[in-house]
Amino acid sequence: MINMEDTFYLGELIPQPLVKGGQPPYIDGTDGVPVINTLSIQHLQINVEDCRYISEEDYEYLLESRKLKKGDVLLTMDGGTSIGKSAVFCLDGDFTVDSHVAIIRPVGISAKAMAYLLASPMGQLQFNKAESGASGQTAVTEEDLRRFQFPRVLLENIEYLAEDLDKKREKINEKKKMLEAEELEAWNIFSNACLNKI
Repeated sequence: MINMEDTFYLGELIPQPLVKGGQPPYIDGTDGVPVINTLSIQHLQINVEDCRYISEEDYEYLLESRKLKKGDVLLTMDGGTSIGKSAVFCLDGDFTVDSHVAIIRPVGISAKAMAYLLASPMGQLQFNKAESGASGQTAVTEEDLRRFQFPRVLLENIEYLAEDLDKKREKINEKKKMLEAEELEAWNIFSNACLNKI
């Protein structure tokens, strides 16, 4: 399908080199700066509770490019089934990433649209094709990522499509939270009933 269309390369939207984190000296506990890893990025979101932490002093020594800014797109680049997960960084406070996560700062497309483009079936198929390396230690290189192709016509409406999908996902997440609360209440009723029978 891509070969039949007028396409663009993803690299056209990423004029600067990708930035990857280091392998920092982690501290015990959460009294420091969160480091986003592959586990932290799930379903196009960042789960802070899955982050590990470094000291504020170690954070200050990081290159400015490794300190996250709102609107950065985060992408997992290696680790087998973890490859190709994306999310937009929109959190308050200081954060960085580890060596398995790349920071993308796109131009000519919004961060949200870029994240959804990478997560789309067309993007995921190209991650699967580009993935290489030993079992369990596979990765996608920056050069591979820059060669990802998408129909050029998609650029004309990707912002609208991303915004529409985002609104739908927000409504779905609200429903999920309500269902989770109902399930927790049901378990509490069940647990209390069991305790009363003992």
